[in-house]
Amino acid sequence: MSDYPLEYALIAFEGNKFSGQIVPELLDLAQRGIVRFVDFVFIQKDADDSIRTVELNDLDDESYELFVPLGEHVDSLFSEEDLDHAASVLPRNTSAALLLWENLWMGNPRKAIGESGGVLVERGQVPADVVEQVRQDLVAEEQVRQGLVAEEQK
Repeated sequence: MSDYPLEYALIAFEGNKFSGQIVPELLDLAQRGIVRFVDFVFIQKDADDSIRTVELNDLDDESYELFVPLGEHVDSLFSEEDLDHAASVLPRNTSAALLLWENLWMGNPRKAIGESGGVLVERGQVPADVVEQVRQDLVAEEQVRQGLVAEEQK
């Protein structure tokens, strides 16, 4: 199993329109050694709620060639339960890519933490909606502060 932190993402494309435009960016991350893709599954949820999943190895040769740099290292680690859950959160008539990757960039910091006697206690991500709310709060606070400063200068 992986020695690095694993992360996953479910990326949805409304209208079952996966164009492949994200592929060059994903390949760039892998080629620069930032991540290693561990699993990669396409999910399609039709208007009638029928579900179809396709792993990289199931793609036709032409489509597979787009992902060969990803596919060289990809294992099948998502379980049927994982795929069922991912499909259940998708709206109808949606395609998605379900990705699992190792954060290779974490290797050197992890080593330095251990060599310095440190232990990584917890790691997580702040959801985008929380970050956006903090930004809005900061903007509102700044507007209030500027309003108070303007009032004091009168």
